[in-house]
Amino acid sequence: MNLLIRSLLPAAALVLSTARLSAADAIELKQQWLVGKKYSQTMNMVQTSSFALGPQKMEQKMNMDMEMSTAVSKHEDGKQKRLTVKYDRMAMKMNMNGQEMAFDSAKPGEDPLGMGKGFAGMIGKELRILATEKDEITTIENFEEFTAAAGEGLAAAQLGQMFNKDSLTEMVKQGSLKALPGKPVKPGDSWPYEYSVKMPQIGQIAIKGTYTFKKMAARAGVPCAEIAMDGTLQMDISGAATEGKADGGAGALLATMGMKINGGKLGGTVWFDPKLGMARDAEFTQEMEMSMKNPAEPTASITIPMKQTITQTLTKI
Repeated sequence: MNLLIRSLLPAAALVLSTARLSAADAIELKQQWLVGKKYSQTMNMVQTSSFALGPQKMEQKMNMDMEMSTAVSKHEDGKQKRLTVKYDRMAMKMNMNGQEMAFDSAKPGEDPLGMGKGFAGMIGKELRILATEKDEITTIENFEEFTAAAGEGLAAAQLGQMFNKDSLTEMVKQGSLKALPGKPVKPGDSWPYEYSVKMPQIGQIAIKGTYTFKKMAARAGVPCAEIAMDGTLQMDISGAATEGKADGGAGALLATMGMKINGGKLGGTVWFDPKLGMARDAEFTQEMEMSMKNPAEPTASITIPMKQTITQTLTKI
C-alpha cells in the first residue's frame, strides 16, 4: 500500500503544480537557445488535395518525415550564437490516384526512380545559422554550400524552390512562436503575429494571426503553456510568374496554367515550455484553395482545395 502511495505522489504533484500555474500569476514566454545544448526534433507534414478533371476525380497525397538536430555554440565574436542544424533523415511518400512513389534516406537502395537523390545529398550536412544574444535568428552562414550538396538536375531544381534562405530559416523556427507577447501573460491573453516567406519561382507567402494562451498543460510530463494559434494565409504568385517567363522556369509554368491562390487559413496549438524557452510540441493545419485553367477545357477553370498538416516534436535535449 505504501509503495502504491509513493508511486502516485509524483503524478499528483505534477497535476497540482499544473493546476496552480494555470490560475496563478502571469508567466513570461521567452525563446532561448542554450549554449552547449543539442536539440533533436522530428517533423511530419501531410499534404492532400483533390479535384475533378472532367469525369475523373484526382486525388493526391504527400507525406514527408524529417529528423533533425540543432547544436548551439557560442560565436567567435563572443556575442552571437551559432545553431548548427543537421538533417539526419528525410522520407517522402507521394500517392496520386493509387500510383505511389517513395523515398527514405535510411533506405537509399529502395529508390528506383531516384526521387530522393537531391535530399540524400543533404543528409548529414551541416547548416550553420546565426542568432543574436536575444536568440533571434538572423542569417544562414553556409547556404550555398549546403544547397550545393543536392547536386544538379531536376532534384536540385526542386530543392532550390523548397529550400531557400527564408524557408530554411522558417523550418528551424517552425516549432517555436513566431512572435512573443513582450510581457508576462496569463490564461486568456492574446497577441498578434505576422511574417512572410519568399519561395523562389513560386511566390510570396504572407501569414498573420493571433496567439492565445489557453492554459498550462502537461506535455511529456512537463508543464507547458498551451497556446492556440489561428490566422490567415495569403500567397501571391504574380511576381514569380513574371520572373519565370524569361527563363522558362516554374514561374512561366504558373503563368501558362493561369494559376491563382485564394486566401487560406491556419490554426493549431503550440505547447511552449517556459522554463526551457522552447516549444515541446506544435501541431497546426493550413488550408487554401488553388484555381487554374482546365487543361481539358481551356475556357473553364478547376478549383483545387489543399490541406497541409504539420506536427513537430522536441524528442531529446
